[in-house]
Amino acid sequence: MFDSLLFPQIPFSEVFKRISAGTTVVTPNRRLALALKEEFNQDQISLKLAVWYSADVLSFIALIERIYLDALYAKQISTLPLLLSAAQEQVLWESIIQSSATGKTLLRISQTAQSVQEAWQLAHAWQLIPKLKDFYPNEDGKAFLDWAKSYQEKTARNRQTDQARICDLITEQYDYLDIKKPSALVCYGFDVFTPQQITFLKKLIATGCKVVIANPADKRPLALDGARRIEYVSSREEIFQAAVWARSKIEEADHAVRVGIVVPALSSRRSTLIRIFNAMMYPDIRFALPGATRPVAPFNVSLGLALTAYPLIDAAFTSLELLGREMEFSRVSHWLRSPFFAGGETEMTQRALLDARIRRYAEPLITLDRLITLVQQAGGQANCPILLQRLSALVTFRQTKLPRSESHAVFAKIISEGLQISGFPGERGLDSTEYQTLEKWQALVADLATLDHVCAKVSYLEAISRLRHMASDTLFQPETPEVPIQILGVLEAAGMTFDHLWVMGLSDEHWPLRASPNPFLPLELQRREKLPLGSTLESLAYCRKLTNGWLSNAKEVILSYPKHSDDRDGHELKPSPLIRSIPETKRDSSVVSQHRDLIIQSCELEQVEDSQVLPLEQGAANQGFRGGTAVVKDYAACPFRAWAKHRLLIESLSVPHTGLNAMERGALVHQVLAQLWSQLKTKDVLDTTSDLNLEELLTSAADKAILQMQQYRPIALSGRFAQIEQQRLVYLIREWLNEEKKRGHFTVVATEEKRTIQIGNLVLNARLDRVDELEDGQHIVIDYKTRKQSVQTMLGERPDEPQLPLYLVMTEAQQQASGVAFAAVKRGEMGFAAIVRDPDMLPGVKAFSQINACKQFDSWEELIATWRQHLTELAEGFCNGDARVNPKNFPATCENCDMQLFCRIHERIGEKRIEQDNEDG
Repeated sequence: MFDSLLFPQIPFSEVFKRISAGTTVVTPNRRLALALKEEFNQDQISLKLAVWYSADVLSFIALIERIYLDALYAKQISTLPLLLSAAQEQVLWESIIQSSATGKTLLRISQTAQSVQEAWQLAHAWQLIPKLKDFYPNEDGKAFLDWAKSYQEKTARNRQTDQARICDLITEQYDYLDIKKPSALVCYGFDVFTPQQITFLKKLIATGCKVVIANPADKRPLALDGARRIEYVSSREEIFQAAVWARSKIEEADHAVRVGIVVPALSSRRSTLIRIFNAMMYPDIRFALPGATRPVAPFNVSLGLALTAYPLIDAAFTSLELLGREMEFSRVSHWLRSPFFAGGETEMTQRALLDARIRRYAEPLITLDRLITLVQQAGGQANCPILLQRLSALVTFRQTKLPRSESHAVFAKIISEGLQISGFPGERGLDSTEYQTLEKWQALVADLATLDHVCAKVSYLEAISRLRHMASDTLFQPETPEVPIQILGVLEAAGMTFDHLWVMGLSDEHWPLRASPNPFLPLELQRREKLPLGSTLESLAYCRKLTNGWLSNAKEVILSYPKHSDDRDGHELKPSPLIRSIPETKRDSSVVSQHRDLIIQSCELEQVEDSQVLPLEQGAANQGFRGGTAVVKDYAACPFRAWAKHRLLIESLSVPHTGLNAMERGALVHQVLAQLWSQLKTKDVLDTTSDLNLEELLTSAADKAILQMQQYRPIALSGRFAQIEQQRLVYLIREWLNEEKKRGHFTVVATEEKRTIQIGNLVLNARLDRVDELEDGQHIVIDYKTRKQSVQTMLGERPDEPQLPLYLVMTEAQQQASGVAFAAVKRGEMGFAAIVRDPDMLPGVKAFSQINACKQFDSWEELIATWRQHLTELAEGFCNGDARVNPKNFPATCENCDMQLFCRIHERIGEKRIEQDNEDG
């Protein structure tokens, strides 16, 4: 690619001498420049020097930008065009693509602009622009040529340039620039020189600059003797063993060592790497209390996260986006409890409780105004005054300070002011990572203001959307102290040297890298010009060069790969063909004591299975419990569930939902029927009421029920939705009344009646949906259900639905009660499911003696006595403190239970199965 006579090579031993003499060194990337500068500083320290000049080591693009800035701010009037930032380039490409005929058919303008921008950079770096005319373009190629022409014309008209063309610009005008020009230059660590870079270097030589090449591989020969190839079962084991190995290397060394971990698929494995390396370097870090000072980890991951992934930035965007549009409640919920919001520490507990209350009535999407209403209804004024004051201030700010359309610079000021009103970044002190993140955020907002150079006025939401795109495209890694272990991607590791190096994930599936030609440039042209990843052949050659570089970058090199993929099928992998020549070594599955194991070994543990809690005191038992008869129902399902829900008062958080859920629809049906029978009273009145009057009663009852629920769910029952729900209720209840008309004479003696019932020592609050008195004076207790029920659910030692038997045997009317019935109020399934003493008490219902499930009882009195016995045993078990994890029917009982994380039922069942297997074995 380059002439060795024009660019002579020097040994690495000469590099530090030339740096000391003031020679500038350029590298392909910033990380290698920092590493070389640090290595130079250590070399000066080893020479016992107290003072030395700072090394002039920087990346190639940084050198070009420095020359540009020196020329731009020179004394004479500069004729250089304005250099666009990455964000400005992105916006300009997006506007050009969106305004074109082809762009109007695209769904993802932003992603297309990124790919087009990459094609533009490749075309200039490899000097492909003049060669594009030799290839007949496809549809993508035609679009690129049109967009590139518009982009070039627009930037020329506005006297602008970009990162792709700045090197060409400096090369063209280098002779005329009135700046201090380097007399010597060392190019260090370049695997590939682009034609654009070679042209620039030739220009330097032509102006008298001495350009030489230095290669990190010259430090030491290929480490074929010290290289090992190891196979591991999975990528997780591979990462774990790499972490064990890295820790051992820094523990064994009596001086500072550099350990490198290179991962080709770093972006997809980043979280796993950090988690495993943290657990290995600091085993007890997972058990640290919240707020505890965490030590600086001895490793650093080169690939940063998108700025939007940091909690502080997410809180900022939630504040800003909530000003202009409705948002997902899940994000707003996190924001309310965030420490980066005013009063986040002072009102921490109160806001957590407030969030639990408002989510019962919130919708999945919520506006700022709706949020304030919910906070006020939940007692926010008394419990969270700071929160309510800040939310109100944001509403005022939106009404008075938020323009419809303005420049980016104006919106940058508005963004800062709006965040200040919300109390961002909070009242507590920021740690180092948060402080650096805040500084990056402030720089990002400042960059937003510069978009006025390429874009006219925008709306507030467009400005925020643009800021979010900029944050998503910004990879941020907080600075940390110098650490011995570096976890790198393959490109970041190029040219780096280490004492010990481990390269993982080198299976035939991931190495060599797959070719990734740009779709907007002719494929044949990319192959002909030998772009590194432009074709399979060039990708193989490029990765072979990187592999050889690893073998000379450390004294000890380990190349590993997983035997099975991480996919669900876990298909078998083979080593990359590029490492098959390296001798294979048997894997060393080092056994490391985990933090949990060390705790167990430090003492003698005694295992006690304790499922008994303190019994209820007599006084407490007589005060009743929240949930009423649900205490007995939950205890019958699982004693642990009843203890957790009704003694510890644990309940799951509600999940906001769109419209009305089944429970709310059922509540509406209950309310309409209660209002209706409070007016009708008897079957005779129902029969004699005309259809018109009955329609009016139904409509009025439905309207009242909807109006009552609208106080809590105004959005779910607004406008047309309320009309649809009202019609549904009228049709549903009218169909149910047709079932009621099939019955004989009855009088409704109670609706939604609250009663206190006692069973054993347990006093409960109960609410009876309805009690009917028949013509012969007998009573039937009715419970409305919006789905079909079976009488079997009321029977057994642990009934699924014990409410009706409780009402029957424990109320004052038990002597007259002759039956209990579920009334299924559901379209197409209307009817009664009942257990009654005599036949024909309800239409289609047999006497209990004719039901198969009740044939074990010789008389109605025996059935009542059995119910009383079973219900009393359940009540006494709860009062006595029985809290066993004993679901009635695992796993069906546990499917809809929200206590599984608390009781850990799956762990318990698993242990029992293992014990059973051992016994069987």
